[in-house]
Amino acid sequence: MNNTQALEAAAIILGSEPTPSAIAYRAEQLSMLPQAVSDIRQVLAKPGCTWQEFWAVAQEYEVIKSDYWAELSIQETELITALQNASSQPDTIGLGSIVAHADPYRTLYVERGEVVEDLGEELVVAWDCWKEQSKKTDRYFRDELRFWQG
Repeated sequence: MNNTQALEAAAIILGSEPTPSAIAYRAEQLSMLPQAVSDIRQVLAKPGCTWQEFWAVAQEYEVIKSDYWAELSIQETELITALQNASSQPDTIGLGSIVAHADPYRTLYVERGEVVEDLGEELVVAWDCWKEQSKKTDRYFRDELRFWQG
């Protein structure tokens, strides 16, 4: 077997390009796999584990996600999927929600308001900072608002 064939064989086994640097990079990635699986299992084993706790660890190993995913049990992958689904269904802004503007470049981004009317596609918000002004409310689409985080 010549050098080119050896590189091609290593590339197939490691799932990389058949160049020395690509093979070395992939080998370095795979060396992280045992620690990644251990760290992820450790966080998943905590009672009441949340998506944020899992994601804080998983981000460190995002480059080898398909590799560690293959090492996890079906129960572990189902738990991860359930955590992700639970976190991707946040409460919907509606009547009575305490909100701020979603655009950080708007002055209302740091102000507190309450949804006082739901018009279907639009919401009417009464802003605390406008209480002393003649205009106390304004209309917004839901995606223009975020939940207030005081």
